[in-house]
Amino acid sequence: MSEIINIEQAVLSSLRILPDEKQQEVLDFIEFLVQKTKQQIQLSSQASSTIKQRKQLSMQQIARLPVAERHQLLVPFITATAEDFLNDLELTEFSVLDGEDWETENE
Repeated sequence: MSEIINIEQAVLSSLRILPDEKQQEVLDFIEFLVQKTKQQIQLSSQASSTIKQRKQLSMQQIARLPVAERHQLLVPFITATAEDFLNDLELTEFSVLDGEDWETENE
C-alpha cells in the first residue's frame, strides 16, 4: 500500500511542476490507459465466457463452426501449441522412411 502512495506522491509532485498544457497531456494519457484497461478487462471476461462455452463443445462441433469462430476459440491455445512443438522433441522428430515401403502411382 505504501508503494502506491509513493507512486501517487511522485506523480503529483512531478505533475505540479509541468505547465498546464503538459498537465492536460498527462491527463489525456491517464484517461487513455484507464480506457485501455477497461477494454482489456472486458476482453478477458469475454475470453473467460468463451472458454466456458468451448469446454462444452466437442472437437467435431468446433470443426463445424465457421472459420472465424473456430479461430476465436483456438487463439488462446496457439502460443502454447507453438511452444510445445519447439520444446517437445517427440512432436518434431521425423523418422527416415524406407522408400521400399511406399507404393507409387507409376508402379
